[in-house]
Amino acid sequence: MISVSTAQKLMVGDEVSAQIKLKPFRSVKNYNSFDRERHAFRQRLFYKGRTVSKIQIENQTGKPTSTEVYRNYISTITTGSQLQWLYYALLTGDKSKISQQNKQQLRELGISHLLAISGLHIGLVYAIGFYFSKYITRIMRIPVSQTRQINSWFMLIGFCFAATYVYLSGFAVSAVRALLMLGCLLFIYILNKNPLRWRTILYALTLVLIIDPFTLLNPGLYFSFIAVAIIFLVIRSSLGKNLGFYRRVIQLGLIQLALFIGLLPLSLFYFDGVSTIGLLVNLVAVPIISVIVLPFLVLYSFLSLLLDLSLLLYGLDFVLNYLYQSIMLVPKQWRWLEFAFVEFNTLVLIYSTLLLFLCYPYRAFAIIPVLIVTFDWLLSPKSTFQLDVFDVGHGLMVMVSEENKAVVYDLGPRYFGRYDYIQSVLLANINALKLEVIATIVSHQDNDHIGGLHSWNENGFGATLKYFHPHGVNARCEPKLLKIGNVSLTSFSMPGDNNNDQSCILRVKSGEYSVLLTGDISAEAEQQLITRLPDLQATVLVSPHHGSNTSSSQAFIEQVRPKLVIHSSAYQGQWQFPHPEVVKRYQDRDIAQLSTADSGHIRIKFYNDTFLVESAREHESYWFEQD
Repeated sequence: MISVSTAQKLMVGDEVSAQIKLKPFRSVKNYNSFDRERHAFRQRLFYKGRTVSKIQIENQTGKPTSTEVYRNYISTITTGSQLQWLYYALLTGDKSKISQQNKQQLRELGISHLLAISGLHIGLVYAIGFYFSKYITRIMRIPVSQTRQINSWFMLIGFCFAATYVYLSGFAVSAVRALLMLGCLLFIYILNKNPLRWRTILYALTLVLIIDPFTLLNPGLYFSFIAVAIIFLVIRSSLGKNLGFYRRVIQLGLIQLALFIGLLPLSLFYFDGVSTIGLLVNLVAVPIISVIVLPFLVLYSFLSLLLDLSLLLYGLDFVLNYLYQSIMLVPKQWRWLEFAFVEFNTLVLIYSTLLLFLCYPYRAFAIIPVLIVTFDWLLSPKSTFQLDVFDVGHGLMVMVSEENKAVVYDLGPRYFGRYDYIQSVLLANINALKLEVIATIVSHQDNDHIGGLHSWNENGFGATLKYFHPHGVNARCEPKLLKIGNVSLTSFSMPGDNNNDQSCILRVKSGEYSVLLTGDISAEAEQQLITRLPDLQATVLVSPHHGSNTSSSQAFIEQVRPKLVIHSSAYQGQWQFPHPEVVKRYQDRDIAQLSTADSGHIRIKFYNDTFLVESAREHESYWFEQD
C-alpha cells in the first residue's frame, strides 16, 4: 500500500510511479499464533517497501483489467442493497466488502462456506452456458449432422462459461477445485468412460497441486476437498436418481450432519471453536442460497446489461436482510462455542483414523494411529517447567509455566495506543497450553515492557498483578517468593536512580536449573546486583536491556555464567540490538546466544537432567519459508 497525498483524483487504470526501497516481508513469529508471514506468502507478498522518491501520477495511461471491470460492474448493480457485501462476494469471490463484524457473524452461524465460490457456483454457471447454447441452437435452427456429438459442444460452451467465471473471481482455491473436477468429469464423459467420483476428485487434487503446490498452505484446500469427499460418502447412489421430495430433504439433512461432523476437527484447528447452530442454519440457508439467491443473482447480473431490475433486487434484499437480522437475535454465546486449542498432531490423528476406518475390510488398522499417539504420550518425558520468551519485536514478554500454572513477566509493547500482543500472542498461548495465570510482574514503566497492561486488565487479569505489585504497577515490585510445585520464583530490585535500573528482577529455580530475568538494568545496577547477591549463576539469562551496550558488563557475565543467553529484540530494529560488542562478550566466553529477532518465539523445556530449546522460526516454518 502506498499513501498518496494529492488533490488530483485517482481513477482505476491510472499509473502511480515511485522508487521503492524493498526488504523481505518479515513479521513476528510465535507458537499458537496467527502467522502473518505465511499469510503474506499465500498472498504472494514477498517484500515490504517504502518510497524514496517523489510519487508521480500519470492519468489515462492504463486500463483496468477485465476482472476489475467485472467487479466494478457487480458493485454498481448491487449498490443500495443492505446485503451488498453478500451479493458481491457470491458473484465475484472478493470478500473485501465484508466487514470484520459480518465475517465473525457468518462464522458464528456456520455459513462462511457459502461465500466461497465452489461447486454450487460453478455448476450453476456451467448449466447456464450449457442450456443457453442449446436454446440458441434450437431457436436459430442451426443444422447439425447426426454423426456429430452436439452435446460435446454444449458442454464445451458451458465449461467456457464456468472457466470465465473462475477467472473473474480471481482463481479461488475452491473455485479452481470445482472447475477442475468439472473438467475431469466432462473429459471422462467425452471419452465414454465411467465417471468414477473418487477418481475425479483425485485428478482434480493432483492438477491443483501441479498448478500451485503452495495451495497446501491454504486452509480452503482442506475444507473444499474434504467437504466433497464427505458428500460422496453420504450420496453413494446416483445423483440423478429421483428420490422424491421427502427423501431429498432427509438426504440434505444427512449431508449437513456429515459435513458438520467431518469438518469439525478442521474448524477447531483453524478457528478454535464451532458454530452451535450451524447445522440448523445450513438446513435453511443452503437451499435458499442455492435454489433462490444464487440463480437470481446470476440472471440479474446478465439481464442488468439490458434492463434496470434494481426493484427486484431490493425486494429480495428486504426479505433476506429480515431473515439475517432475525437469526442474529440468537445470543452470541448460543451461536458459537469456544474450544481449547487443537494441535496439528491431533488433527492428523483424527483424519488418518477416519480414513483407515473407511477402508473396508481393513478398518481394524484404524487403531494404529491411536496406539502410536498414545504410546508417544506415555513414553515422552514430562518437563519440570517451561520458559517462553515471545517474539514481540522491540520489547519483552516472558512466561514461566509449570504443569497448568503460569507466571507472566512483562507485557510487551503497545503501538499507536491501540495494538499490542496480549490477545494475539500471550492469551493464544495461555489458552493453547490450558494454563492458569496466578501472577504477573511488570519490570518497569517503559512502553516496550508495560504496553499491554490495558489489554491485560481488559481481559480480566488485573488481579494477578497484586502479589508482586501490592502498591500498584507504578511502584517497584515487592521482594517476594512464590512457589509453583517444585519451581520457586524470587523477585527483587536495585535502588537505582532511573526507571531502567529500578527494574524488577526475577529469578526462577527448579532443581539444578535456573533462569534470570533482569528487565532493562544497566551496568551500574548490574554491579550493585553482584555486590548484594554474589550467587547469581543461572542456566538461562534473558539479556538486560535487550542486549544494549549499556548492559551485560563483563563482571556481570562472569558472575551469572549462563549456558544460554536470549536477546529479546526486533529484527533490524531502530537500535540494532543486540549490540555487536555485547554479542562478542558472550562469544568470548563460549556462551550460546539466541535472539527473538532471528529465532522468533523461543521455548525452553526443562527436564530433570537436561533442557530442550525450541524456536518458532525453526519448528513452525517450512524450508521454503526460512531465510
